[in-house]
Amino acid sequence: MFDERVFEKLFKNMNEHVPSQRPNLADLMESSDPSYTGKDGRTYRIEREELLLIGANLDRWDWSRLKVPILLMTDTTYEQGCWKVMGRLEVRLVSRLINREPEREDEMRIFYPNLLEIRKLLPTATNSMYMP
Repeated sequence: MFDERVFEKLFKNMNEHVPSQRPNLADLMESSDPSYTGKDGRTYRIEREELLLIGANLDRWDWSRLKVPILLMTDTTYEQGCWKVMGRLEVRLVSRLINREPEREDEMRIFYPNLLEIRKLLPTATNSMYMP
């Protein structure tokens, strides 16, 4: 019924809001208008309060290494269905925000209640990405 190209196009359309490039936290903290550009060409603003929350949960020297928005990706390898965050700094941040130890240092599964919690804390500084 569906071929692989149809699914590729579907996921591409679902991810048009994903940033083409993610600025680092340090640059966003210094910006008068913190934002990023999505693959769709639109500009998405990031709230300063969210940047301050992120900064308060990381060491200052990590600010230039953390890319924002934080990507929350679907994890199709887990049969119950969940999301994941990847990257050492990203995992450390999310782990602190939801008060849960990660499975690995550089990757963490996020279940739906945790996803809601993260999105509530960081609605403009996180981005959902759909993976096949």
